[in-house]
Amino acid sequence: MDEREHVQAAFHFLEIADTLDTGRGALAKSEMLWCAAAHVAKAIAVQERWDHWGHAELFDVAGKIIRHVGYADAFRDFSAADRLHKNMYQGNLSANEILEAESKVRQFVNRVANAVND
Repeated sequence: MDEREHVQAAFHFLEIADTLDTGRGALAKSEMLWCAAAHVAKAIAVQERWDHWGHAELFDVAGKIIRHVGYADAFRDFSAADRLHKNMYQGNLSANEILEAESKVRQFVNRVANAVND
């Protein structure tokens, strides 16, 4: 996938997340939000030719975004996405925690997507 396709995938996953609630759909919503964050991180990684194949490398990308984009909260917001990814397996986040993390993920996706091809 190229960077444009990763950005499109990220926004597609956000659209899917919009159709899910934090009750019965909490696990799927959590994973869709993680997918959105991961794909937008991959988008900028492809553009900048950074390694991005594994989970740990995506965290490295989030750290690089801080400097590259000037987005001081990039690592914090990407970590919120990772908490949602873990929630998909464990179901341990409350509805409020999911919504708080969702806000950070949406900020991450929008900020990074805007930096792709800037």
